[in-house]
Amino acid sequence: MSAILAARSAILRPPSSIMQASHVPPGLTPQRARTTRYRAAFLASLLPLALLAACAGAPPATTASQPPVANATATRYNISRFPIEHYDQNVDHWIRPDAPGYDQPLLSAQEQNRRFEAFRARYFGTAPRDPSPWNGTWLSTSLLNAAGAQQIADSQGRHVRRFDNSAPGVRMTYGENFQPHTAAWSRAIESNMALAQLNADHASWPYDPRRRGITVDNALVRQLPTNDPAFYDFRQAGEGYPFDALQESALRPGTPVYTLARSVDGAWLLVYSPDLIGWVDARTVASVDERFISRWRDAAQRNLGAIVRADTPLADTSPGTTTPVYRTFAPIGTVLPMMQWHDGRQAVMFPVADIERRAQIRTAALDTSTFVRMPWLLTPRHVAQVMKQQIGRPYGWGNTLFYNDCSAETRSLFAPFGVWLPRHSSNQLDAGKRTDLRAADIDTRLRALAERGRPLMTLIHINGHIMLYLGNVRDGQREGESVPMTYQNVWGLSPADGSRRNVIGGSVILPLLKTYPEDPEVRSLAGKSLFEISVIGGDRDEGDADAAHVPSVDASEEMPQ
Repeated sequence: MSAILAARSAILRPPSSIMQASHVPPGLTPQRARTTRYRAAFLASLLPLALLAACAGAPPATTASQPPVANATATRYNISRFPIEHYDQNVDHWIRPDAPGYDQPLLSAQEQNRRFEAFRARYFGTAPRDPSPWNGTWLSTSLLNAAGAQQIADSQGRHVRRFDNSAPGVRMTYGENFQPHTAAWSRAIESNMALAQLNADHASWPYDPRRRGITVDNALVRQLPTNDPAFYDFRQAGEGYPFDALQESALRPGTPVYTLARSVDGAWLLVYSPDLIGWVDARTVASVDERFISRWRDAAQRNLGAIVRADTPLADTSPGTTTPVYRTFAPIGTVLPMMQWHDGRQAVMFPVADIERRAQIRTAALDTSTFVRMPWLLTPRHVAQVMKQQIGRPYGWGNTLFYNDCSAETRSLFAPFGVWLPRHSSNQLDAGKRTDLRAADIDTRLRALAERGRPLMTLIHINGHIMLYLGNVRDGQREGESVPMTYQNVWGLSPADGSRRNVIGGSVILPLLKTYPEDPEVRSLAGKSLFEISVIGGDRDEGDADAAHVPSVDASEEMPQ
């Protein structure tokens, strides 16, 4: 009990300029109830698998030649719940509304506009170096040339081999039924991919404008064309649900795509998007013609907006009716063209598919608390507004169930401000001025973070996990020691040997302590082998690096620890 009381009273004074003195109120703000039935059903079926890790690396591989041996008499309970309610989750206590800099920009107008233009060019640009899926010039010279086509074909072949349990040395994966995937399972997926369509005549893989499309729904991005999960050994701490190794990310409604390949059964498309390449359900994509693209692109150039409220419904009203038709929902960070109706109301444009899977434009009125014009002024007030919508939401590896993981959380947070971040946590450090502290001890790391980090503008990367630095506070239980506070979407904490997990499983505010009184054996996140920081808007001249960053054709696994 004394340890719990100490943890409750540990954080006393938030940092200067943004945070002021506060106490820690008891209890965690309750997570909003989810209303989507399939999410609950899916979770209920997979809950027994919940044996996984925080956000990077995993235990030693189990190979096809060395399957794990089940031992019913040696059951090990290697997962528990971390009491996050011991730590204050009230955003206003860490980003104080009464702080002097609450409405002051964190980026100069010039810098924010530069980043926003690079963001918009990634989606809709037409210049030779703009990596938009609708930019035929860039696609022809950078992705669909012989070298690019060869890389895509080779990467897809590697994905197939990686999940073939019958191959020697391959790490064993299991399905939702706890059984290893069979050779027939992987052969069926490989046959449906029709890899020959990628291998055929790399030197003449021409750009085809008919392959352009747009997502009309939220689309899970998969490494292979299947909805079947691929979990590693669920009996080991740090493996199993929710870490489906086939789950890569998600595309939001209104995302431009270019189709590179189609599965034999027509159910899946291999698409290039502004963020990554992967397989999506064909029902989430509609084709676009020149007329649609011209109208959409022109609207986006005039006014591009972003969703800042969680799971915003997109619904339109047909002529002659008064009842809105629900189409889908838009997560925070969804970017769509905005317009103004004749009655002065602000509206959003979003795509739907007609009976022939061609994209049509619909509109819906959304107020300024839900949909904002980009680039939204990057101030502590606005960061806090988005953070309040995201905090407490469940963790979703690779956007499983359309929830965020660590890197999706930071991407969603910064998108309304026109700051584009790559999909993978390690690549997100390129958004700012980097400092590599992997060779430093934990005290040096924390001191450097306090000295060099800027609250709300500093990313911290550790072994495949990313978080946002909120600033330092004084810890009343540690003789006034300065403690960094962070905002992160994290699966959990673990001891150094990785034998168990204390699950947090969501987006939270958490101090970077060297030890946690709830479990002194838990390893500090600041004590991992890798520790880097990146200050967005630092002194480095980044030029047009944002526009030049191209999604990798090969997914790099960053499994949690």
